[in-house]
Amino acid sequence: MNVSLSRIYIFSAAHRLNSGMLDDKQNVNIYDKCNNLNGHGHDYRLEVTLKGEPHPQTGMILPLPEMDKQVESVIAQIDHKHLDKEVDFFKDKISTAEIIIQFLWQKLAEKFPKDMLYHIKLWETNNNYFEFGKEYHA
Repeated sequence: MNVSLSRIYIFSAAHRLNSGMLDDKQNVNIYDKCNNLNGHGHDYRLEVTLKGEPHPQTGMILPLPEMDKQVESVIAQIDHKHLDKEVDFFKDKISTAEIIIQFLWQKLAEKFPKDMLYHIKLWETNNNYFEFGKEYHA
């Protein structure tokens, strides 16, 4: 019988919302203050949910230290970084939370056994969160 396990992780990152497919005026109209030339930052909250059958010897889906190690290795790639300037993935992508969560999913899926990563939720602000999981992609 499958059960799920969710843990929350915190990281900070900066970015600038700016599309090369738009002119300066359009960028300001769409992204407003988030288009600031120097960027801006967030303290993100990431909720990671794994799903699986508890191991008969441990009674756990995955030992918590192992989960933490894998998630923290992904977060380390973006924590305290300016995404657009320091993370190759975002060199040709707009660093919206919608794209950040896809990056996180891709990297986390590489860290866990097949089909164990079930769902992630990324809080960008107290008012905005984004979700991604198996039900969101083909």
